[in-house]
Amino acid sequence: MKKVLFLILCALLCCPCVIYGEETELTPQASASVLMDYDSREILYEKNMHEKLYPASMTKMMSLYLVLKAVHQGVLKWEDSVCASSHAAKMGGSQIYLEEGEQMSVLDLFKASTVASANDAITALAEKVSGSESAFVNKMNETAVSFGCKDTHFVNPTGLHDENHVSSAYDMALIASSLIEEGQDELLQYTSLLEDYIREDSEQKFWLVNTNKMLRSYQGMDGLKTGYTSQSLYCITVTALRDGMRLIAVVMHEPDKNTRSKEAAALLDYGFANYQVSELIKENEFSEVIQIDKGIPNWIEITNRDALKLTHQRTDSISETDRKIILKELHPPIQTGDLVGEMILQLSNGKNVSSSLIAKQASDKMTFWPIFIHCLEQVIF
Repeated sequence: MKKVLFLILCALLCCPCVIYGEETELTPQASASVLMDYDSREILYEKNMHEKLYPASMTKMMSLYLVLKAVHQGVLKWEDSVCASSHAAKMGGSQIYLEEGEQMSVLDLFKASTVASANDAITALAEKVSGSESAFVNKMNETAVSFGCKDTHFVNPTGLHDENHVSSAYDMALIASSLIEEGQDELLQYTSLLEDYIREDSEQKFWLVNTNKMLRSYQGMDGLKTGYTSQSLYCITVTALRDGMRLIAVVMHEPDKNTRSKEAAALLDYGFANYQVSELIKENEFSEVIQIDKGIPNWIEITNRDALKLTHQRTDSISETDRKIILKELHPPIQTGDLVGEMILQLSNGKNVSSSLIAKQASDKMTFWPIFIHCLEQVIF
């Protein structure tokens, strides 16, 4: 019997699984932390997540979001040239040593900002997007409010210290989720780079080295942004994708780089060990035919635009208990891909998941003669 107990004990000690109790402290050294599920924005773990702290260079996540938005809206192009101002060239901290009047592409400045956290690069981009740094900062704060951030006030696009420049772990996670949503692979291909170069065809070739060292050690990690000042201490927002589940972790005011990485990894480990994603309906799996009054044809097929997924604890058994189809008031013309309504699944754990419904085909508006013939057919037949 003793031999059996000894073998069981040895097996438990060697087992790589991680067991977390409800009171487990995942980030004991951080002043604040949060773990968020990307798809649902649900908070899986938090510590002082609304405490206002200095975000340092994690600020650049909002700046990068606005740059990406400008590119996607056609305000900027990746190949556009940006002329560095005197103000941008004088930025301290992490930098690529822009010279006043130096010309560099939007893409190279974007890479320098994402990979090397260059303050001069992101300032030059801010001035290009909005005409001035102050106008860009106003846009940063307006956008933060639109995201639902309540603990954030930005003073600059870099994160260089200012006592009025504050945010929280929760707001940083919100901004990170919006940045990933806007940028997708276009963003993550750069935030996941370990190194890159700018000015490659010149004598001033510059080596960019990623400040996020967790990219080398954490499975599935592809971003996002580090931060440090003597006032903020060490902070980081990271994201990782495993088995279809993307998590976002934030730790703030850590004593050193190693602790920052260790506690950010602990958050992600906790999430991946205890949660999973269940896909309830695949993208475009649902199909239904609806009538379109005065349309040609007078019916269209509709489908769900997005997959309906739920992140939940691994111990939970999830099933669909009810399904609601809510249609808009539809009038032709309707184009393929137009939004026509919403599908909501009610689940056994009391939560709901939803997806927009879109048209799989077009329906044109009837002109006079088709309407006349249709009315005539109704009278005759």
